[in-house]
Amino acid sequence: MSFFLYVIAAAWQDGRRKAVSGWFLLFFFVHFIVSQVCHRIFRANMDMRQASVWFRGMAADSSLKSLWAGCLIGAALFLISRITEGALGQGDGIFFLIAGIYLGFWKNLFLLVSTLFLCSIAGLVYMLFGRLNGKDYRKKTLPLLVFTLPAGILLACM
Repeated sequence: MSFFLYVIAAAWQDGRRKAVSGWFLLFFFVHFIVSQVCHRIFRANMDMRQASVWFRGMAADSSLKSLWAGCLIGAALFLISRITEGALGQGDGIFFLIAGIYLGFWKNLFLLVSTLFLCSIAGLVYMLFGRLNGKDYRKKTLPLLVFTLPAGILLACM
């Protein structure tokens, strides 16, 4: 549930302003770190807690290597953003870095690939629509995190 709220709020902010609040990212970064620490160090069984719905989908059975690798996906996106001088938003990289803490490597990779697939389809439709109307939309940008919402819903249903 907490990851679902993270995806919904990030998609809404990115779609509305093409930016995600730093305070928002910091809050969920701390929340996901504390969740993993509680589970790993204190051996808290999150499924047995009263708020177990809050932690549904957390990579509780993954190794620390998987969590680090999940974070590296976001770090790589952040690095690409810096190299391309903003062609990919830095917030997108930070979003996937924080998601890696919660999801682990494979679920975070699934989220990224699904998001990129959906964004690519939307971009193609957007360009075709522009061509049919005689407009050039090649320089337009799409907010990436908006497409994490359907991918996140799909991930939650798996």
